[in-house]
Amino acid sequence: MSATDPIVQELAALKNLGEKTALWLVDAGVRSRSEMAKLGAIEVCRRMLLAGHPVSLVAAYAIEGALTDTHWNQIPPQKKLEVQRLFAVMKRGIAAGPPVVKAATRAAAAAKAAAAAAAAPPAADPVSNGSNGAKSATAAATATSAAKPAAKPAASASKSTGTKTATATATKTKSKS
Repeated sequence: MSATDPIVQELAALKNLGEKTALWLVDAGVRSRSEMAKLGAIEVCRRMLLAGHPVSLVAAYAIEGALTDTHWNQIPPQKKLEVQRLFAVMKRGIAAGPPVVKAATRAAAAAKAAAAAAAAPPAADPVSNGSNGAKSATAAATATSAAKPAAKPAASASKSTGTKTATATATKTKSKS
């Protein structure tokens, strides 16, 4: 798009804006004053920044002034403070990059997917008992034991540490009652 395009000329005619800013606006997908008003000055600046243009706080003031037909230097101090605060928040959000999915969220999603897979009807299984397509008891037991972590080995009674094993203690307690 060029500076002679009617859209660029219409945007450049707004107070505080020139051809360069108008070209940046069109490049960022903002094509009219009404669209600027709908988005607001901060969102317009965010879109221009994401389009690769070096937008400053003064540009945010200029866009705010264009929306209110006010010279950017005549914007009330309270409104300037609000624009300044929102501009800083927007810049930090862009600098932070896209949101990151936390490991706990990924684990929850994986657990949900596993539960959904378990609830799905079983597909044809080569290891079946032939009657209803269910796994045989041996295959089910093998699958279950493969999914469980290995148990810790029991303490050996042959150790000469002088301590009793959990099995011996449990047996002794049982025999007293």
